[in-house]
Amino acid sequence: MRLENMRLPSLRFLLGNRTNLFYIPTFAPILIIFYYTPFGVIVPFYGFLLLLIKQQKLLEIKEAGSVQKIIGVILAVGSFFVYYALALVFPDIPFYEAANYAVYVFGLFLIFFEFSALREAFAPLFLIVAATSSSLISAWLKPFIEPFTNDVAHIIVVILRTFGINADIYNSAVPPLVTITSVSGENILTSFAYECLGVYSALVFSIILIVILFEDPGPSSWQVKTGYSIAGLVGTFALNIVRVTAIYVTDYYYGAEVGAIVHTVIGYALFSLWLILFFYVYSKRHTLHAKIGSLLRMRQQSATGS
Repeated sequence: MRLENMRLPSLRFLLGNRTNLFYIPTFAPILIIFYYTPFGVIVPFYGFLLLLIKQQKLLEIKEAGSVQKIIGVILAVGSFFVYYALALVFPDIPFYEAANYAVYVFGLFLIFFEFSALREAFAPLFLIVAATSSSLISAWLKPFIEPFTNDVAHIIVVILRTFGINADIYNSAVPPLVTITSVSGENILTSFAYECLGVYSALVFSIILIVILFEDPGPSSWQVKTGYSIAGLVGTFALNIVRVTAIYVTDYYYGAEVGAIVHTVIGYALFSLWLILFFYVYSKRHTLHAKIGSLLRMRQQSATGS
């Protein structure tokens, strides 16, 4: 066989289709985000997983036109320079983060698929942008919610006293100071700050919930979805009270040093478990409602029969 007659297979041929080719440049910047902010990669990676789930739908979408592709290239390349615009307002942000990635993915959609594909991009892009902005939203909400720190601190002190722990509010200012006398006699003074209210967790939960509700193909009514949403948010705030109480209990029994370690870890652990539990129950809601309805009917029939 003569070498000049041999042709190397194209990258698109090796990957099988245009959609698979789309995923390679989509994933690559996640490694850049991981380099700058290892923990900041979680939300973009979850957004990428959502895109993977949509593979079958993306296969059915036609290729973009030439003008749209040019606009997409401009956005994709320009995403690497988003830092210079954001740094004017937020000087401490890393060079490449989730905001850059959202613009980049938007550009890739315009390059690879016709405009209708942006509907499939909504959930991943909303997740990335909203999660990136959640800290800014939390800061905006601070003047409105911070006055409630005193009330929540008193609730936690009451819970601690119920368990026989010597706890008290040192002053009623904002933020209040909570004092605990540990079993070793150590007096531990902590500031119950705005961040202890769980606002950031509630925002992240709300963002994920909106994405799940948008992607949910189920026939549930808006009343059911609203009910689950309210229950989820109430549960998130209740879980935060459990978190802070657990930290103070650790302070009481093991001292402030061990309490600081628990403070670092327990929030992520409890919140992750809560997300798994809530969305598992939500995914099984039709079966759960059917079982509850069956049990209620059996009790009603039993009561009528007796």
